[in-house]
Amino acid sequence: MSNQNLYVNNRYFPYGYAVHIAYYSAIFLVTLLFVGKIDFSAIGLKLGSSWKKYLLLGLAFGLLFYAIKTNVIQGVFSRSYYLPLELHIPAYILLGLLIGLAEESAFRGFILESFIENYKPLIAVLVSSLLFGIYHVNFFDLNFSWWTYYVLQAFTGGLIMSVLYLKTGRNLIAPIAYHSTNIIIGQLIPWSTQVNGEYLLAVQSLINLALLSILVFLPISRINIKFTED
Repeated sequence: MSNQNLYVNNRYFPYGYAVHIAYYSAIFLVTLLFVGKIDFSAIGLKLGSSWKKYLLLGLAFGLLFYAIKTNVIQGVFSRSYYLPLELHIPAYILLGLLIGLAEESAFRGFILESFIENYKPLIAVLVSSLLFGIYHVNFFDLNFSWWTYYVLQAFTGGLIMSVLYLKTGRNLIAPIAYHSTNIIIGQLIPWSTQVNGEYLLAVQSLINLALLSILVFLPISRINIKFTED
């Protein structure tokens, strides 16, 4: 959905924004159709006793990602906004939450969960994350070099959200919090990079791997799936 003229800054609102809202709403509804019932717990949205801790976990990793990104990548805090802030802020909070809900429901709550039932957890995580990476490719703009980096960045991000999902009792709260935080902070903080896109994606992939290494060894009591055979 990226790199199309519909979504350039000076024409994104209202048409591109409306298309995105409709698109991600459709993803969420289609996921529920595949599940076969309107049951949020069936796709991992569980408000148990630990949901606040999971929310804080996802939020903390999302903020850590952005903090590292702004410190290791050359950029400036001088970006301007197309909309007034009183519209820009709620618009992107809504969109960020919707993207996190829709994509995490589809790729972690449904696809990863389905793979876990049939394959080893490590295989399930790798394959579902790869599908998440491929999903981000714009097949109308096949720049091989660019999309290779983009898939790698989305794949490594998918690994983080998959591990968050598994380490919090197969609950979507932490992955949604992490995913949405990345989108919302990226749109609300007036920071813009001064490097080319491929370099940016490569560094973000390395940051993802660094965060993943921390997350894998983080002692969280609700782990109920190991990444090895029983």
